[in-house]
Amino acid sequence: MADVLRAVGIRKLFAGVPALDGVDLTVTAGKVVGLVGHNGAGKSTLLKVLSGAYQPDGGELFLGEERVSFHSPATAIQAGVSTVYQELSLLPNLTVAENTFLGRELRRGGRLDKVAMREAAQALIDRFQIPVDAARRVGDYPVATRQLLEIAIATSRNARFLLLDEPTTSLEGEQVEPLLRLVRGLATDEGLGIMFINHKLDELFAISDEVVALVNGRVQIEGPTDRVNRSEVITAIAGSELPERRVPAATGLATGAGAGEHAVALSVRGLRNDQLKGVDLEAREGRILGIYGLVGSGRTEFLRTLVGLLPTSGGSVSLFDRDYRPGGPADAQRHGVVYLTEERKIDGIVPGLTSITNVVLPVVRQYTRGGLLDHRRLRSVATDLLTQLGIRGDIHAPVVTLSGGNQQKVLLARALAQKPRVLLLDEPTKGVDIGVKAEIHQLLRSLAHDEGLAVVMVSSEEEEILEVADEVVTFVLGSCDGREVAASDLTVQGLRQSAWEAA
Repeated sequence: MADVLRAVGIRKLFAGVPALDGVDLTVTAGKVVGLVGHNGAGKSTLLKVLSGAYQPDGGELFLGEERVSFHSPATAIQAGVSTVYQELSLLPNLTVAENTFLGRELRRGGRLDKVAMREAAQALIDRFQIPVDAARRVGDYPVATRQLLEIAIATSRNARFLLLDEPTTSLEGEQVEPLLRLVRGLATDEGLGIMFINHKLDELFAISDEVVALVNGRVQIEGPTDRVNRSEVITAIAGSELPERRVPAATGLATGAGAGEHAVALSVRGLRNDQLKGVDLEAREGRILGIYGLVGSGRTEFLRTLVGLLPTSGGSVSLFDRDYRPGGPADAQRHGVVYLTEERKIDGIVPGLTSITNVVLPVVRQYTRGGLLDHRRLRSVATDLLTQLGIRGDIHAPVVTLSGGNQQKVLLARALAQKPRVLLLDEPTKGVDIGVKAEIHQLLRSLAHDEGLAVVMVSSEEEEILEVADEVVTFVLGSCDGREVAASDLTVQGLRQSAWEAA
């Protein structure tokens, strides 16, 4: 039986740009390898190569001494390599037992053997001491329990190696320890080899036998955990050319150059909910506020809270000096707050509708006369916006026929059709090419600096934050202290360091 999963010289290119550039990594049975790196370092890409979701453009994979090729996640699972992604995949409407045997159901006499599946699933979760009933729906249990279930179920597929992608991101406080204990036990007691991606260095160092740091698609640091210094990891991730001086901590909320000359549009104080632990910040008219943070820092949850998609449990938000408590996106829109989602294919575009229809969906009621839609005005408004944004493709065909970059422009046109005063953007250039990215950057600057909008932009790309934003705040583990730094005073290295040192 193979006791190592080994990647040798792995390369992976996207549009000719290397995401992985000759990566060597070994996962040994009974050991935990902690994998760490900055946003875009290549961690998730490496995980997808090891799990069969991506095919490498160079290099080799080995199980023991045997060279292997995983053509799909299914072939990796058959070989004993299971993966648990950050986004939970268990179906909440199915029972624990049904999720456990999904796609490999037990049958007896041509019928599903529900009793056998329930008993086997219960035995599995009892072995891992997870307090659930295999006959109950997964949706009945909290996220922390579902995460434990996800890992336990992954091991039931004859796993010899387990790849974990940020498994504690959605957990907090006392919820983390049971998961770390489970992972450690899988290595020590069950003999599994585990790759554990995590940006929380305390957790990573506590659980790992070895630490590997990826920087720009290459292994920068590797070695036994007790021989790797935490500060060296932070320095490697931040970059070898650290800024000569650290940007001094701000004494107030308005410290970016020129920020004080602009009226405050959005003021947030102590905002809290299940994902946010206390957020302070201000966004101003005519300025672009960049929000930076690691995975799980609460950036997306903050934007979704501001448009009423997530509830609040404490703190206050004021909009143009008035108390603001949105009941949902439509209510937020009526107050002039518009949100552009990160996941355009999941909760952004409606694939089967035309670009024109996608643009006007949120404002249809504004173009109704006597109970009838004014189709001519709707088409005119949408066409004007799409033309201004330079959409390439047939705007009368289903939007899904457009390229990813043009689909993103359609969503931006939809946002503008709602006439925002505060524009919330989550990864606005995710998955678009360089040319479209430059166009979107130019549009955002114009909206803020020429049109006077308050723009709040979340981005995982340090270069984008520094290029587009006027001021920058950093989110860490669901918190933001509101200290702004002028983007012109920051470097990529300094930005990474500010997030990692507090992680």
